[in-house]
Amino acid sequence: MEAGKLHNRIKLFRPVIIRDDKTGAPVKSFEFVIEVWADAEPISNRKIRTGEQGQVVETMLFTLRPRDEITVDWQVVFQQRTFTVRAPDRSQRDRLLITAEADIRHDRV
Repeated sequence: MEAGKLHNRIKLFRPVIIRDDKTGAPVKSFEFVIEVWADAEPISNRKIRTGEQGQVVETMLFTLRPRDEITVDWQVVFQQRTFTVRAPDRSQRDRLLITAEADIRHDRV
């Protein structure tokens, strides 16, 4: 893997379960792990139809140096957008390929 190909900064977050301070109920949250260099490539925009609504799901392919801890449901923040990891591919020794989908719930302003 050539360092010059990794020209984007991404932040990686792992899912954690925390307790709500008021109710004590378990709540899913995300904990910052690290910021790394990566390549980011859009691979698709597919439409999902639910009733009368059309929704576009943006899928990205992130290439970074190998990391063993990244699994499905981790989050990648790239250019102030949140993506959910759908498939980490470790088939190549020198890199990790992450297929991730834009999470529109986190993109609202």
